[in-house]
Amino acid sequence: MSSLLNYNGLYGDQYGSVLPDFFHCEPLSVRSAVYNWEITKHLHTDLTQIFIIEKGKGLLLTSNSEIPFEGPGVIIVPAHHLHGFKFEAHVAGDVITFSENFMEQLFKNNPNILYKINRLDYHSLHSNPRVLEDILYTKNRIMEELTDVHHEKLALQPLFELFCVTLYKIARHKEDRKLEIKNKSLKYFRAYQRKIRQSTTSQKNVSEYASELGITTVHLNRICKNVVQKTALDVIHDQLIREAKKYLLNTQYSISEISYFLNFKDPAYFTRMFKRHVGVSPSDFKKG
Repeated sequence: MSSLLNYNGLYGDQYGSVLPDFFHCEPLSVRSAVYNWEITKHLHTDLTQIFIIEKGKGLLLTSNSEIPFEGPGVIIVPAHHLHGFKFEAHVAGDVITFSENFMEQLFKNNPNILYKINRLDYHSLHSNPRVLEDILYTKNRIMEELTDVHHEKLALQPLFELFCVTLYKIARHKEDRKLEIKNKSLKYFRAYQRKIRQSTTSQKNVSEYASELGITTVHLNRICKNVVQKTALDVIHDQLIREAKKYLLNTQYSISEISYFLNFKDPAYFTRMFKRHVGVSPSDFKKG
């Protein structure tokens, strides 16, 4: 990849400035095929772009990541966002490009739509054929309006508004789905913590807890990673350490007795695990 390019216009073109009502639509292949289906990282100072990918695969290159995508789907690239592409050859789709001012004037009374669309994101439409149908229909009507040389572009604005409202609904649904998954994960995680607390003195392994929760160990580990960035086994150890600290600070039991209370058959293993998590041995922790 070459050094960062900064465009006032479309990729590969140089404009002195962009008109406030700039609006353009073209097949994705027009520019991508010329550059062997690889677009160097760059940004547009005044333009937002929406890529409608009908079929084919590729990578969306951002400032710090590579996001894989596969059609059908929509990619939104707001102005001032570093981006590039590695397309599979002959990807089918279109690109709609418009000035920030055009969008802001259109939705000045609907800031929620501006907020949702003004974020770099990829939305897969694999499982939503009805929305895909709406997107493609509106996009085709927009292209027809732009290429009709016999009439004024009177329908362009309402068609584009409809197009953006559909994008807004896609983004909102995606956020709602993420929240739903997050809440469900949190519910499982809290149930897992309760089960661990209830069986501190009769340790079970991760697979046993997962079975009680009605999920797989892989799913349980994924939930723990998402919620607390720890493995399911780490969560068990955290609870055991908390219980061990209570015994050490509030009772006169020996290290060996505490390890047996917590169902450790080997006090030496308990000591090693405690030191690994706390940084000091159980005896040193007890001394304060």
